[in-house]
Amino acid sequence: MRRNLTQILMFLTIAVAVLTGAGDLAGRSFICESSACVKIHSSSLATAFAIPVGFYAAGFLILALWLYRKGKTDFAGAILCGLLGIESYFTFIQAFFIRSFCLSCLLFFVSLAACAFSSRATVSRNAAIHGFMLFFVAHFCFFFPSVNLKPTLITDPGQINTEVEIFASPSCSHCEEALSVLRTVCDKANTSLIVRPVSISKADSKKSAEWVAGKLFSRGSPTSLRLAEKIVWDNEAEARRLNNDNLAVPLILVKTNGEKELFTGWNAQVRQAVFGLIRTGLPETASANLLIRKTGFCPVTSCND
Repeated sequence: MRRNLTQILMFLTIAVAVLTGAGDLAGRSFICESSACVKIHSSSLATAFAIPVGFYAAGFLILALWLYRKGKTDFAGAILCGLLGIESYFTFIQAFFIRSFCLSCLLFFVSLAACAFSSRATVSRNAAIHGFMLFFVAHFCFFFPSVNLKPTLITDPGQINTEVEIFASPSCSHCEEALSVLRTVCDKANTSLIVRPVSISKADSKKSAEWVAGKLFSRGSPTSLRLAEKIVWDNEAEARRLNNDNLAVPLILVKTNGEKELFTGWNAQVRQAVFGLIRTGLPETASANLLIRKTGFCPVTSCND
């Protein structure tokens, strides 16, 4: 009875792994499509050597099932515990690094744990040690310490009364227009401009991460890209917090003399309000010499996710 149950659980776990891998290839999830699932499966953690990790898991599970049916339970148990160790690491990453949980990943983790317990693989001390070892091997593979920060990262902004933050996406043309104008105005007004990249679609998630990595790291690497992804996710969480849990870009936050003003979109009214706040935060002489170039951009409200 237990043997049949174990085989059924392994078949189900293989199916979940294949569906997850196929979803990553297709650019969508066949199990869930929540924002957490999209975030995780559009990240660099979803693939290894350009192949979805779900297919690797399915391959090892098929091998474990074949060994189990042949009566080689120790070898099958070692594979199950190894996979459980790796999946435990991915769950750990979701909890403490990504801070979002993917339903398909949790389903795979639970079904994999059920396979390991049903097959009594966890009873074997060697198999358990094997699982713990692969937990740390996964960390070494996905976060190999190969990053180089740029030497000019720390700057002294001086006495700046006004600070402008813009949450922008590389796929948003309105963001590009807003950044172009704000860079000119903030430079002439000696105002700090902070660009916080976000992604409003799965298609531009990699571009957003590369945008951040290019600003922080002098040499690109898989680790630098994953660290940059974390910054993008934090930016998205902050943008949602500021805008009633909605991710809309461009989102502009102006801090002037301790006060904060938030603007969504990029149209004539938003431009006038933002420029006015920049002038307000300047000394009178600097305000008089501030150049504000009027543009002919067509009015837009926002780019929504």
